[in-house]
Amino acid sequence: MERYARIFSLLLSLLVVAGLVACKDDANATGEGQLAMRMNIAMPHNGDAEQDTPDVLADSCRVRVYSNKGLVRYYKGLNNVPSELWLAAGDYKVAAVTGDSVPATFGMGYYKGESNLTIEAGKTATVNLVCKVVNTLVTVEFTPALAEILTDYQVTVSSKEASLVYTAAHTDSIGYFILPANENTLNWTITGTKTNGDSYSQQGIVPNVKPAMKYALTFDFNESQYVEGGAYFNLKINESIIEKVDHIVIYKRPEIIGNEFDITAPIINETNSGSETSVWINATSALSQLVVSGDNLQALGLPGNSIDFVSATESSINQWHNAGLSYRYDYDSSNDVSTAKLTFSEAFVKSLPEGVHEIKIKAADMHAKEWSETLCFTITNAVVLTEVPLRHEIWAKRATLRASLLRETTDELMFQYRLKGASDWTDVSANRNENILTAEVSGLLGGKTYEYRAVAGTMPSAVVVEFTTETEFVLPNGGFENWHKDGKVWLVCGSNENVWWDTGNHGSATLNVNITTQDTSIKNSGNSSIKMQSQYVSLMGIGKFAAGNVFAGVYAGTDGTNGILDLGRPCTSRPSKMKGYIKYVTGTVDYSSTDLLPKGATDIGNIYVAVGDWDVPVHVTTKDQTVFSRDDEKIIGFGEIVLTENTAGDGLIPFTIDLDYRSTTRIPTYIVIVASASYYGDYFTGSSSSTMWLDDLELIYE
Repeated sequence: MERYARIFSLLLSLLVVAGLVACKDDANATGEGQLAMRMNIAMPHNGDAEQDTPDVLADSCRVRVYSNKGLVRYYKGLNNVPSELWLAAGDYKVAAVTGDSVPATFGMGYYKGESNLTIEAGKTATVNLVCKVVNTLVTVEFTPALAEILTDYQVTVSSKEASLVYTAAHTDSIGYFILPANENTLNWTITGTKTNGDSYSQQGIVPNVKPAMKYALTFDFNESQYVEGGAYFNLKINESIIEKVDHIVIYKRPEIIGNEFDITAPIINETNSGSETSVWINATSALSQLVVSGDNLQALGLPGNSIDFVSATESSINQWHNAGLSYRYDYDSSNDVSTAKLTFSEAFVKSLPEGVHEIKIKAADMHAKEWSETLCFTITNAVVLTEVPLRHEIWAKRATLRASLLRETTDELMFQYRLKGASDWTDVSANRNENILTAEVSGLLGGKTYEYRAVAGTMPSAVVVEFTTETEFVLPNGGFENWHKDGKVWLVCGSNENVWWDTGNHGSATLNVNITTQDTSIKNSGNSSIKMQSQYVSLMGIGKFAAGNVFAGVYAGTDGTNGILDLGRPCTSRPSKMKGYIKYVTGTVDYSSTDLLPKGATDIGNIYVAVGDWDVPVHVTTKDQTVFSRDDEKIIGFGEIVLTENTAGDGLIPFTIDLDYRSTTRIPTYIVIVASASYYGDYFTGSSSSTMWLDDLELIYE
């Protein structure tokens, strides 16, 4: 069967329609230019599964723009790439990935591409970014002759990390494999039932496989080689490069944005005030629908409660224009992009009565992509106006309340807040900075919704705003009570629990040693603590020094005698401290591979905590000594303790790690916690006498 690959062109940035973006007329003066991108994905055809592929690729794509100083732009998902991507003049690299990066799947492949370009002031630079598949592709075909000697047959193709099972139903399916580093062999096993009822199995390998190549495996029964009691197969392996392509465009949904305001936040005006308000609608094809609707638009002076400007007559559009809502539309057929502009006149905005007025805007294009936003006008006569708090100013137990002073007053300015659903308000004085009012409130409950309003004297703002505090994330199994053994490896979780903490036991257990274990004799509370004992681990003369450790994350694999770790677990909260109990016994360094801590020195233990906005867990490989960097720009908050001597007494003592927040405006996505009995264990350096115990780890929120 002939198989075709297809190129999917993802239009990542709308080309500017001349004359519609007045805010960038001074681009030459500011030294900025625009970047317009098209991302082409060479994707092998995969039967009926292709139908939903364009949207999946659009959602999964990741686009990064680098200057010579590093990453300057990052976008997750096609629909989050702005229609106006402006950059300072200079040289850049654009890199993109999309698809499924799992070790093996029948779903879709994983694609990467990058391109260099130069941005010139006042100009648009267009880059065609070609993303090529990085997987090894495998198809399996069974000849009709096979059914003469086997039933229920299937083929399993596997790498060291994953496998796929091909049956007769998968003859049109492509398997996508991402092979581990230094692996270039795929294993296959065919199984089935012979005509006499006996089970049959045969194994083999596909040698010297490469990324971006397709291997078509054909299993054929050769009757001349058939003997009683067995079956012999001719396996034909056809290696080929994916070359033939079609061009299919994946369209981004329409974009609805406010002109110099956030359309997702209300526009708040006093009565008889306000200014002209415009909304842009951008699409990567012609618009098929642009509907403006609301429950009381006609009562506000417009001709009706709804209009579709795309299908409306010129006479109807003029009526809406004269009433205060104008419409303008431009379509660039050469680039297949369109831009519409809705403008509410100053007179209309000033005429709005006191209250909340919601206007829904819905846009759809010729390819059935659609999007909606709600434009909200809040009109008030109050002296003060409650405003939505900034997300980064909402913590687990404290938040900053915000409001605006609309006109001068001698009345006392304050805020009132309460847990949503409560009857009584709590008063707090407002701090004034010109016309901006703020107040920081503390003692809140984590993961709860509160409401608040600004007050001048006895007159509250008509606007009541809600916010929800960050959840107080609790460390799973923070007392290290739950353990179970999987084969040779002791895991820090119960048999029916997901792994949250992991250790280097996966590596050391290959040499019949667990360096991190449960200890019921030394503990603070409960039944046990965790014991991390550094030691030299060897078997039959092969070994290495291994630091006793525990970390939030997953032990991803072993490369020889080296560990591969993915540090970090999802967390969007911002703790101020981590507390716990510790006992540490250090020793003299007897294994060293770094000048940072030579033999004869005293070993060092450490524990560190970091929250950051990583996109994925932090990848650490001990083979090439790629370690966690405390200077990682993704770190938002960091804290550490370093132990250079034995802890006092015979038991565990309390400790506290304060997190220093390098940024208070960013929200984390992951938390990293690492504890090690030997600080330089990543460099296979430390003392075989060093041991650390931990118990009752707890995140503290203030």
